[in-house]
Amino acid sequence: MQHYQSIINKTPLSAKTNRIIGGKAPSEYLRKIAQSTGISDERLDEILASHVTEPDAIRADDFSRFFYARQEALLARIENATGKGITRQSDDAINRDLEDEIIEKEDE
Repeated sequence: MQHYQSIINKTPLSAKTNRIIGGKAPSEYLRKIAQSTGISDERLDEILASHVTEPDAIRADDFSRFFYARQEALLARIENATGKGITRQSDDAINRDLEDEIIEKEDE
């Protein structure tokens, strides 16, 4: 559950949007958001990108890809802002952790 609760998986949302999400898969809640607001898929992708989110990964419900891409994008922004490099976990360690969490979540 550590990755689901990570700051990497957090973004500012309105109360209304948070209620629409309500624990649903991204592919489902993105469709609902688009329908309820009349926002086009292209505009919604722009909004997702502004939250440092890879639209294709989130629309495919690919949490591992979403998480890793967002982590890298956020770390790159921090490195750029501070002018200092950040030590990263190996890809294998991240993927093992994510796989373990996904299995645990499915077992709940």
